[in-house]
Amino acid sequence: MKQGKFDFGCLIETKVKEGRAERIVNSVFKDWSLLSNYEDHRLGRLWLVWRNNVRVTPLYKTSQLITCSIYIEGRKEEFFVSFIYASNFAAERKTLWNDLRYHHESPLFQDKAWLICGDFNEILEGDDHSLYDSSPFIPPGMRDFQDLVRHCELTDLSYQGQRFTWCNKRHEGVICKKLDRVLVSRKWTQQYGQSFSVFEPGGCSDHLRCRFYISEEAKRVKRPFKFLNTVTTDAGYHKELEESWKLSPPLFHSTSAIHRLSKKLKGLKPQLRRMGKQVVGAISIRTKEAYKTLCDLQEATMSAPSTQTVNAEADAYEKWKRLSEIEEGYLKQKAKLHWMNTGDQNNKAFYAAAKVREIRNNIREIQCEDGTIAGTQDSIKAEAERYFKDFLSLKPAAYTEWSREELENILNFKCDEDDKQMLTNDVSEEETI
Repeated sequence: MKQGKFDFGCLIETKVKEGRAERIVNSVFKDWSLLSNYEDHRLGRLWLVWRNNVRVTPLYKTSQLITCSIYIEGRKEEFFVSFIYASNFAAERKTLWNDLRYHHESPLFQDKAWLICGDFNEILEGDDHSLYDSSPFIPPGMRDFQDLVRHCELTDLSYQGQRFTWCNKRHEGVICKKLDRVLVSRKWTQQYGQSFSVFEPGGCSDHLRCRFYISEEAKRVKRPFKFLNTVTTDAGYHKELEESWKLSPPLFHSTSAIHRLSKKLKGLKPQLRRMGKQVVGAISIRTKEAYKTLCDLQEATMSAPSTQTVNAEADAYEKWKRLSEIEEGYLKQKAKLHWMNTGDQNNKAFYAAAKVREIRNNIREIQCEDGTIAGTQDSIKAEAERYFKDFLSLKPAAYTEWSREELENILNFKCDEDDKQMLTNDVSEEETI
């Protein structure tokens, strides 16, 4: 924790008697503060430590849980963190689940970012058990854990590393499970969308250790092209694409037909990207504004009924309905909730699912060949470019290069001058998107 320059952390299952705790903390974590739960368990199952730049306010403590409010100097506001070391017994874990439910329902936690991390001593899904595929079995406590996660609207924080975090260390009958995790509330995903966690080996422990990073803002990166289905609802969609298609070189039967087709399709990308911005750009804001306008016109109709006010209200309704349908289609595609085929304009659910999917799929850091960690977008891109450049330009030791004459003897097709020019040109940034 000291080497990683972390602001706060929690040590779980210390097995240290209370009389020795302060001396060990002062020796290992000099100038750090300590909060433990010795009053609830004789071995102090949880040690919370933090630096001087962190303000920790204890809120609730049990033998399985420490919940506190944390404020780090320089950040906008505080957030809640619950550190967990769940009991080995399912009956005792039910008490922990109930405590977390009370947290969620408390007015203190409403509209506040909340993170729950630690050893839950229970799997959340069948795949969290290494033997589930060969012998499917649902532990009796898994359903209770799932009910808690659904009730509190929690989701796994994006993580890197191995899925399994615990091993029984047996030479025969090896079992691995994901018992350690970082769960976050819906408000957390909205406020700290760039946060992520890393599970990595800790050496002597039978658990992997976990570290997580809290990020409020991130550098905006240029995303790859993606066709938006809602673009097809635009009135001029077919006409504009047809005109652009006719202006590009025509297709004809040849050995390069597939290549020419791909170039024609790629030529449509800038236009489709522009149309996508016109249709779904700031769609949520536009929908809210249209709804507010509709409500204002409804009020005007009720206060001063007339043909003009009714017509204005009808036009505003059609505009809001069209925008809300576009918003629903866009968020539904982004969320990839294929099981919701009919749609009920529950855009809040689509938005939340899309946000969670984005958080889970993002790559926050990678380990380079020399062992260093690339943690910024630029360094990750540079390492990915280096890796594939080395991979694609690798020449085996026994490689023998063919001469130009040998290739001309076996190949009947030759590129024309335009294709030669295209193949030797530098690849532009637009062609890679």
